[in-house]
Order: sequence, then C-alpha cells, then structure tokens
Amino acid sequence: MILALFIQRKSPIDSDSATQTHRSIDKAELEKDMQKISRQLKQEHERLSADVQDTRADLLQEVQQLRKRIDQLEKQGSERSQMIDPPLKSEPVLTSEPVAEVDMLALRERYRRAFELSKEGLSYDEIAKRLGAGRGEIDLIFSLAAKNERGQADA
Repeated sequence: MILALFIQRKSPIDSDSATQTHRSIDKAELEKDMQKISRQLKQEHERLSADVQDTRADLLQEVQQLRKRIDQLEKQGSERSQMIDPPLKSEPVLTSEPVAEVDMLALRERYRRAFELSKEGLSYDEIAKRLGAGRGEIDLIFSLAAKNERGQADA
C-alpha cells in the first residue's frame, strides 16, 4: 500500500492529464444538462403560453355571453318599465281614478290583514310571509301606524 501511494505521488504528469480529462468530461456533461434544461424550459413555456391563450379565449367568450345577457336584461327591464309606466299621452286617461280607488282598497285590506295577524301574535317575518310582502313593507306599515297613533294621542 505504501508503495502504491509512493507511485501516485511520483507521477504528477499523469495526475494533471487525468484532471484535465475529468474536467472536459464534466464540462461536456454540464453542457448536455444545460441543453436538456433549456429544452424543458422551452416546452414548459410553450405549454403555459397555450394554457394562457386558452384561458383568455374562454374569458373573452364568457364576457361576450355576459354582455349579451346584460343587453337582454336591460331590454326586458325597459319593456317592463314601459308596461308599468306607459308613455304619457296628450289625452288624459279616464280610467286612472277607478284604478287608484282599487289600489287604495287593496292597500287598506292588506294593512287591515297585517294588523289582524299581528294581534294573533305573529312576528313581522311571519306576517310578511303570509301576505306575500317584504319584511321592510311590514315594518313600514307598523311604524307608520305607531306614528299615527302617537299623533292621535297628542291631539
């Protein structure tokens, strides 16, 4: 063993050539690895670019569909508002007074029914559900009634 160590120390020329050969092999392997990584990066970039393009196309399509839907809803809303508020005509409408009376009678009946249900002990939510009204409307009915009662008590 000692002899083997002595021989290795004695031949420095062989050691330098082995180191140079080893360095050139490492350099070649390193270049191959770099090329392989470069190819992988290019493939990944192309795949991600394709995914981005697909996503962009999908989003643009969804935006178009949403715009169409908005247009449809705006059209429906304008049609409904025209049905509710017909355009004013130069001639007065004679049927508006009976309709107002019917509306007032319906409101009075609705308010009367709301007070009856309240006397039965139902909550505002239950009253709203039974009358098919919103909770805010029921709150308003009772708050106005309370103000009206306070005004009559003061008089």
